[in-house]
Amino acid sequence: MKITTDHPTSSYGIPVIIDDAGQVMDYGPGVKAIRRNMGLNTNDFGSLIGVSGRTVEGWEQGKRMPGKPELMLISQLIKGE
Repeated sequence: MKITTDHPTSSYGIPVIIDDAGQVMDYGPGVKAIRRNMGLNTNDFGSLIGVSGRTVEGWEQGKRMPGKPELMLISQLIKGE
């Protein structure tokens, strides 16, 4: 799983989440899958990227979309940077 701006569906530099099969994921399920793969609850995941657990819950439920800065931080977490 990765987050990239180097994909045809990424417009205007907005990062997209790509699953292990190379398919673009919606942000909610994508963030949830990343968080679960890391073995974190919403509060711990949120604190790693500077948002509240409730914000992460909102993303996962599709109520909000993570911004580009948060997606880039999540991308760094995935890469282990």
